[in-house]
Amino acid sequence: MSGQQEPTHPHRRAMLAFLFAIGLTTAALGDTKSVEMKFSDPMTAGKVTISFNDTATGRKARDDIEVDIPDPCNAEQKEELISAKLTSKGITNVRSLSGAGLTMTAIDTKIEVGFDNGGTAEHDVIQTEGPTSASVHFSGFFEPFDVNRQPAVFTAGIVTDVGELSATISAQELNFQTDGPIICQALFQRLAPRAPQFGAQINYAGDRLEVYFDPAFTVNAGGVDWGTTSPSAGCGGSLLIENPELTLTVDPLRAGASAAFSASGAVPRSTVYFYYSLRGIGDTYLANLNVTLDLLSPVTIGSARANSEGVARLTRTVPANSRGVTVYMQAAANEDLSQVVIQRVQ
Repeated sequence: MSGQQEPTHPHRRAMLAFLFAIGLTTAALGDTKSVEMKFSDPMTAGKVTISFNDTATGRKARDDIEVDIPDPCNAEQKEELISAKLTSKGITNVRSLSGAGLTMTAIDTKIEVGFDNGGTAEHDVIQTEGPTSASVHFSGFFEPFDVNRQPAVFTAGIVTDVGELSATISAQELNFQTDGPIICQALFQRLAPRAPQFGAQINYAGDRLEVYFDPAFTVNAGGVDWGTTSPSAGCGGSLLIENPELTLTVDPLRAGASAAFSASGAVPRSTVYFYYSLRGIGDTYLANLNVTLDLLSPVTIGSARANSEGVARLTRTVPANSRGVTVYMQAAANEDLSQVVIQRVQ
Protein backbone atom coordinates (compact mmCIF):
# COMPACT_ATOMS: atom_id res chain seq x y z
CA MET A 1 0.00 0.00 0.00
CA SER A 2 1.09 3.56 -0.45
CA GLY A 3 0.17 7.03 0.68
CA GLN A 4 1.19 9.29 3.54
CA GLN A 5 0.01 8.13 6.92
CA GLU A 6 -1.44 10.20 9.76
CA PRO A 7 0.28 10.17 13.18
CA THR A 8 -1.65 8.43 15.92
CA HIS A 9 -2.42 9.96 19.30
CA PRO A 10 0.35 9.18 21.84
CA HIS A 11 -1.90 7.30 24.25
CA ARG A 12 -3.01 4.99 21.45
CA ARG A 13 0.38 4.40 19.85
CA ALA A 14 1.54 1.51 22.07
CA MET A 15 -1.71 -0.35 21.44
CA LEU A 16 -1.61 0.32 17.70
CA ALA A 17 1.97 -0.90 17.41
CA PHE A 18 0.57 -4.28 18.43
CA LEU A 19 -2.49 -4.09 16.18
CA PHE A 20 -1.04 -2.76 12.93
CA ALA A 21 0.34 -5.17 10.31
CA ILE A 22 0.03 -5.96 6.62
CA GLY A 23 -0.02 -9.73 6.43
CA LEU A 24 -0.02 -12.97 8.35
CA THR A 25 3.49 -14.28 8.95
CA THR A 26 4.06 -17.67 7.38
CA ALA A 27 7.81 -18.02 7.75
CA ALA A 28 7.66 -19.79 11.08
CA LEU A 29 4.90 -21.83 12.64
CA GLY A 30 6.45 -22.27 16.06
CA ASP A 31 6.24 -20.03 19.12
CA THR A 32 9.82 -18.76 19.01
CA LYS A 33 12.15 -17.15 16.49
CA SER A 34 15.73 -15.99 16.24
CA VAL A 35 16.47 -12.26 16.29
CA GLU A 36 19.63 -10.99 14.66
CA MET A 37 21.45 -7.75 15.44
CA LYS A 38 24.30 -6.18 13.47
CA PHE A 39 26.50 -3.38 14.78
CA SER A 40 28.85 -0.73 13.43
CA ASP A 41 31.78 1.03 15.08
CA PRO A 42 30.59 3.44 17.78
CA MET A 43 32.07 6.94 17.49
CA THR A 44 31.60 7.89 21.14
CA ALA A 45 31.15 6.27 24.53
CA GLY A 46 27.60 5.61 25.67
CA LYS A 47 25.15 3.20 27.21
CA VAL A 48 23.18 1.04 24.76
CA THR A 49 19.90 -0.55 25.89
CA ILE A 50 18.23 -3.81 24.84
CA SER A 51 14.55 -4.11 25.75
CA PHE A 52 12.06 -6.98 25.68
CA ASN A 53 8.38 -5.97 25.79
CA ASP A 54 5.50 -8.44 26.07
CA THR A 55 2.89 -7.41 23.52
CA ALA A 56 0.27 -9.67 25.10
CA THR A 57 0.30 -7.71 28.37
CA GLY A 58 1.80 -4.40 27.26
CA ARG A 59 4.45 -4.76 29.98
CA LYS A 60 8.16 -5.43 29.99
CA ALA A 61 8.99 -9.12 29.64
CA ARG A 62 12.18 -8.44 31.62
CA ASP A 63 14.14 -5.46 32.87
CA ASP A 64 15.98 -3.45 30.23
CA ILE A 65 19.58 -4.55 29.77
CA GLU A 66 22.07 -1.68 29.64
CA VAL A 67 25.62 -2.08 28.35
CA ASP A 68 28.36 0.51 28.80
CA ILE A 69 30.27 1.08 25.55
CA PRO A 70 33.72 2.69 26.07
CA ASP A 71 35.68 4.93 23.75
CA PRO A 72 37.60 3.69 21.87
CA CYS A 73 35.68 0.56 20.91
CA ASN A 74 35.11 -1.13 17.58
CA ALA A 75 32.03 -3.04 16.42
CA GLU A 76 33.46 -6.47 17.27
CA GLN A 77 34.40 -5.40 20.79
CA LYS A 78 30.95 -3.87 21.21
CA GLU A 79 29.31 -7.15 20.17
CA GLU A 80 31.40 -9.03 22.73
CA LEU A 81 30.37 -6.62 25.50
CA ILE A 82 26.68 -6.92 24.59
CA SER A 83 26.79 -10.72 24.29
CA ALA A 84 28.52 -11.04 27.66
CA LYS A 85 25.98 -8.76 29.35
CA LEU A 86 23.01 -10.61 27.81
CA THR A 87 24.44 -13.91 29.03
CA SER A 88 25.09 -12.55 32.51
CA LYS A 89 21.44 -11.45 32.67
CA GLY A 90 20.19 -14.96 31.95
CA ILE A 91 19.81 -14.82 28.17
CA THR A 92 21.94 -17.84 27.36
CA ASN A 93 20.77 -18.39 23.78
CA VAL A 94 23.17 -15.84 22.26
CA ARG A 95 25.46 -16.66 19.33
CA SER A 96 28.04 -14.41 17.72
CA LEU A 97 27.80 -13.80 13.98
CA SER A 98 30.71 -13.46 11.62
CA GLY A 99 31.65 -9.81 11.57
CA ALA A 100 30.01 -7.64 14.20
CA GLY A 101 26.68 -9.09 15.16
CA LEU A 102 24.80 -11.59 17.28
CA THR A 103 21.77 -13.85 17.15
CA MET A 104 19.40 -14.43 20.05
CA THR A 105 17.64 -17.74 19.44
CA ALA A 106 14.30 -18.93 20.83
CA ILE A 107 12.79 -15.48 21.40
CA ASP A 108 9.07 -15.76 22.11
CA THR A 109 7.01 -14.49 19.18
CA LYS A 110 4.99 -12.23 21.50
CA ILE A 111 8.09 -10.25 22.43
CA GLU A 112 9.03 -6.92 20.88
CA VAL A 113 12.82 -6.62 20.91
CA GLY A 114 14.25 -3.10 20.99
CA PHE A 115 17.72 -1.59 20.81
CA ASP A 116 18.67 2.00 21.65
CA ASN A 117 22.03 3.45 20.62
CA GLY A 118 22.42 5.52 23.78
CA GLY A 119 24.43 8.31 22.16
CA THR A 120 27.17 6.08 20.75
CA ALA A 121 26.79 7.60 17.25
CA GLU A 122 26.54 4.40 15.25
CA HIS A 123 24.45 2.44 12.73
CA ASP A 124 22.66 -0.80 13.67
CA VAL A 125 20.31 -3.43 12.18
CA ILE A 126 17.73 -5.75 13.75
CA GLN A 127 15.93 -8.47 11.78
CA THR A 128 14.19 -11.84 11.94
CA GLU A 129 12.27 -14.25 9.73
CA GLY A 130 8.75 -13.12 8.90
CA PRO A 131 8.41 -10.15 11.29
CA THR A 132 5.03 -8.48 11.72
CA SER A 133 6.26 -4.91 12.10
CA ALA A 134 9.18 -2.78 13.23
CA SER A 135 9.96 0.81 14.10
CA VAL A 136 12.78 3.35 14.12
CA HIS A 137 12.72 6.25 16.55
CA PHE A 138 14.53 9.55 16.99
CA SER A 139 13.35 10.81 20.35
CA GLY A 140 14.13 14.32 21.59
CA PHE A 141 16.58 16.86 20.24
CA PHE A 142 19.84 15.75 18.56
CA GLU A 143 23.14 17.57 18.58
CA PRO A 144 23.43 18.73 14.93
CA PHE A 145 27.20 18.12 14.72
CA ASP A 146 29.25 14.94 15.04
CA VAL A 147 32.43 14.56 17.09
CA ASN A 148 34.44 16.06 14.21
CA ARG A 149 32.14 19.11 14.10
CA GLN A 150 30.68 18.07 10.77
CA PRO A 151 26.89 18.14 10.20
CA ALA A 152 25.40 15.03 11.78
CA VAL A 153 23.81 12.42 9.53
CA PHE A 154 20.63 10.50 10.35
CA THR A 155 19.75 7.13 8.78
CA ALA A 156 16.73 4.83 8.65
CA GLY A 157 15.83 1.91 6.42
CA ILE A 158 14.12 -1.43 5.96
CA VAL A 159 15.42 -4.91 5.22
CA THR A 160 13.39 -7.54 3.33
CA ASP A 161 14.08 -10.42 0.97
CA VAL A 162 14.28 -7.84 -1.84
CA GLY A 163 17.25 -6.17 -0.19
CA GLU A 164 17.92 -3.09 1.92
CA LEU A 165 16.23 0.27 1.35
CA SER A 166 17.92 3.02 3.32
CA ALA A 167 17.75 6.81 3.42
CA THR A 168 19.95 9.45 5.03
CA ILE A 169 19.47 13.11 5.83
CA SER A 170 22.07 15.55 7.16
CA ALA A 171 21.55 18.22 9.76
CA GLN A 172 22.56 20.76 7.14
CA GLU A 173 19.72 19.62 4.85
CA LEU A 174 17.38 20.10 7.81
CA ASN A 175 18.70 23.65 8.36
CA PHE A 176 20.07 22.27 11.65
CA GLN A 177 16.54 21.74 12.98
CA THR A 178 17.24 18.32 14.46
CA ASP A 179 14.22 17.54 16.59
CA GLY A 180 13.11 13.91 16.34
CA PRO A 181 9.81 14.54 14.47
CA ILE A 182 11.58 16.72 11.89
CA ILE A 183 14.20 14.01 11.31
CA CYS A 184 11.54 11.30 10.99
CA GLN A 185 9.41 13.32 8.61
CA ALA A 186 12.38 13.92 6.28
CA LEU A 187 13.35 10.24 6.34
CA PHE A 188 9.71 9.21 5.81
CA GLN A 189 9.47 11.35 2.68
CA ARG A 190 12.50 9.57 1.22
CA LEU A 191 11.57 6.03 2.24
CA ALA A 192 7.78 5.77 1.96
CA PRO A 193 7.43 6.08 -1.86
CA ARG A 194 9.75 3.13 -2.49
CA ALA A 195 8.84 0.95 0.48
CA PRO A 196 6.01 -0.98 -1.30
CA GLN A 197 8.57 -2.25 -3.84
CA PHE A 198 10.34 -3.89 -0.89
CA GLY A 199 7.15 -5.38 0.55
CA ALA A 200 6.62 -2.86 3.33
CA GLN A 201 4.52 0.12 4.35
CA ILE A 202 5.97 2.97 6.39
CA ASN A 203 3.87 5.23 8.63
CA TYR A 204 5.04 8.57 10.00
CA ALA A 205 4.19 8.74 13.72
CA GLY A 206 5.90 11.84 15.07
CA ASP A 207 9.26 10.87 16.50
CA ARG A 208 9.17 7.39 14.98
CA LEU A 209 8.67 5.55 11.72
CA GLU A 210 6.42 2.48 11.95
CA VAL A 211 7.06 -0.28 9.40
CA TYR A 212 4.59 -3.04 8.49
CA PHE A 213 5.73 -5.99 6.38
CA ASP A 214 4.08 -8.08 3.69
CA PRO A 215 4.97 -11.67 4.69
CA ALA A 216 5.59 -12.63 1.08
CA PHE A 217 8.69 -10.41 1.17
CA THR A 218 10.12 -11.49 4.54
CA VAL A 219 10.31 -15.27 4.29
CA ASN A 220 14.07 -15.16 4.92
CA ALA A 221 14.46 -11.88 6.79
CA GLY A 222 12.77 -8.60 7.55
CA GLY A 223 13.80 -5.76 9.78
CA VAL A 224 15.00 -2.19 10.10
CA ASP A 225 18.26 -0.29 10.27
CA TRP A 226 18.89 3.06 11.88
CA GLY A 227 21.69 5.28 13.06
CA THR A 228 23.17 8.72 13.44
CA THR A 229 26.59 10.32 13.74
CA SER A 230 25.16 12.71 16.33
CA PRO A 231 26.45 11.96 19.85
CA SER A 232 22.95 12.48 21.32
CA ALA A 233 20.90 9.64 22.81
CA GLY A 234 17.40 8.82 21.58
CA CYS A 235 18.01 6.86 18.38
CA GLY A 236 16.95 3.23 18.20
CA GLY A 237 14.86 0.53 16.60
CA SER A 238 12.55 -2.32 17.54
CA LEU A 239 11.11 -5.45 15.97
CA LEU A 240 7.72 -7.05 16.59
CA ILE A 241 7.70 -10.74 15.68
CA GLU A 242 4.21 -11.75 16.77
CA ASN A 243 1.85 -13.42 14.31
CA PRO A 244 -1.57 -11.73 14.36
CA GLU A 245 -4.62 -13.93 13.86
CA LEU A 246 -6.83 -11.73 11.67
CA THR A 247 -4.99 -9.50 9.20
CA LEU A 248 -6.34 -6.88 6.82
CA THR A 249 -4.75 -6.05 3.47
CA VAL A 250 -6.10 -3.22 1.29
CA ASP A 251 -5.18 -2.25 -2.25
CA PRO A 252 -3.92 1.32 -2.73
CA LEU A 253 -6.99 3.56 -2.65
CA ARG A 254 -7.43 5.63 -5.83
CA ALA A 255 -10.37 7.94 -6.39
CA GLY A 256 -12.87 6.46 -8.82
CA ALA A 257 -11.11 3.08 -9.02
CA SER A 258 -11.85 -0.32 -7.51
CA ALA A 259 -10.00 -1.51 -4.42
CA ALA A 260 -9.81 -5.02 -3.01
CA PHE A 261 -10.09 -5.71 0.73
CA SER A 262 -8.72 -9.01 2.02
CA ALA A 263 -8.73 -10.48 5.53
CA SER A 264 -6.60 -13.53 6.25
CA GLY A 265 -6.42 -15.65 9.39
CA ALA A 266 -10.18 -15.89 9.88
CA VAL A 267 -12.03 -19.03 10.96
CA PRO A 268 -12.79 -20.94 7.74
CA ARG A 269 -16.35 -20.35 6.48
CA SER A 270 -16.94 -17.59 9.05
CA THR A 271 -18.24 -14.12 8.14
CA VAL A 272 -15.79 -11.23 8.18
CA TYR A 273 -16.97 -7.61 8.30
CA PHE A 274 -15.03 -4.68 6.89
CA TYR A 275 -15.27 -1.14 8.27
CA TYR A 276 -13.86 2.30 7.59
CA SER A 277 -13.76 5.64 9.38
CA LEU A 278 -12.99 9.16 8.22
CA ARG A 279 -12.73 10.44 11.80
CA GLY A 280 -9.73 8.41 12.93
CA ILE A 281 -8.88 6.21 15.89
CA GLY A 282 -11.40 5.59 18.67
CA ASP A 283 -13.29 2.87 20.55
CA THR A 284 -16.56 1.51 19.15
CA TYR A 285 -18.08 -1.60 20.71
CA LEU A 286 -19.92 -4.02 18.40
CA ALA A 287 -22.24 -6.17 20.48
CA ASN A 288 -23.04 -8.58 17.63
CA LEU A 289 -19.34 -9.54 17.33
CA ASN A 290 -18.29 -8.83 20.94
CA VAL A 291 -15.33 -6.73 19.80
CA THR A 292 -14.30 -3.11 20.21
CA LEU A 293 -13.24 -1.55 16.93
CA ASP A 294 -10.33 0.89 16.99
CA LEU A 295 -12.29 3.27 14.76
CA LEU A 296 -14.25 6.40 15.59
CA SER A 297 -17.77 6.43 14.06
CA PRO A 298 -17.12 3.40 11.81
CA VAL A 299 -19.06 2.78 8.60
CA THR A 300 -19.63 -0.72 7.20
CA ILE A 301 -17.88 -1.42 3.90
CA GLY A 302 -19.45 -4.86 3.59
CA SER A 303 -18.96 -8.46 4.62
CA ALA A 304 -17.60 -11.62 3.06
CA ARG A 305 -17.44 -15.28 3.96
CA ALA A 306 -13.99 -16.72 4.57
CA ASN A 307 -12.94 -19.60 2.34
CA SER A 308 -11.50 -22.91 3.51
CA GLU A 309 -8.11 -21.20 4.04
CA GLY A 310 -9.58 -18.48 6.25
CA VAL A 311 -9.38 -15.69 3.68
CA ALA A 312 -12.30 -13.31 3.05
CA ARG A 313 -12.30 -10.83 0.16
CA LEU A 314 -14.50 -8.11 -1.26
CA THR A 315 -14.09 -5.27 -3.77
CA ARG A 316 -15.50 -1.76 -3.62
CA THR A 317 -15.25 1.38 -5.77
CA VAL A 318 -13.59 4.36 -4.12
CA PRO A 319 -15.71 7.53 -4.51
CA ALA A 320 -14.46 9.78 -7.29
CA ASN A 321 -14.52 12.88 -5.07
CA SER A 322 -12.43 11.39 -2.26
CA ARG A 323 -8.92 12.28 -3.41
CA GLY A 324 -6.76 13.40 -0.49
CA VAL A 325 -9.07 11.93 2.16
CA THR A 326 -7.45 9.82 4.91
CA VAL A 327 -9.27 6.53 5.50
CA TYR A 328 -8.94 4.26 8.56
CA MET A 329 -9.95 0.64 7.92
CA GLN A 330 -10.36 -2.51 10.00
CA ALA A 331 -11.76 -6.02 9.64
CA ALA A 332 -13.67 -7.87 12.36
CA ALA A 333 -15.19 -11.29 12.95
CA ASN A 334 -16.75 -12.92 15.98
CA GLU A 335 -14.48 -11.94 18.92
CA ASP A 336 -11.64 -11.23 16.51
CA LEU A 337 -10.11 -8.01 15.16
CA SER A 338 -7.51 -7.16 12.55
CA GLN A 339 -5.01 -4.33 12.71
CA VAL A 340 -6.00 -0.87 11.50
CA VAL A 341 -4.84 0.10 8.00
CA ILE A 342 -4.53 3.82 7.25
CA GLN A 343 -4.39 5.18 3.72
CA ARG A 344 -4.75 8.52 1.99
CA VAL A 345 -6.80 8.32 -1.19
CA GLN A 346 -4.71 9.06 -4.26
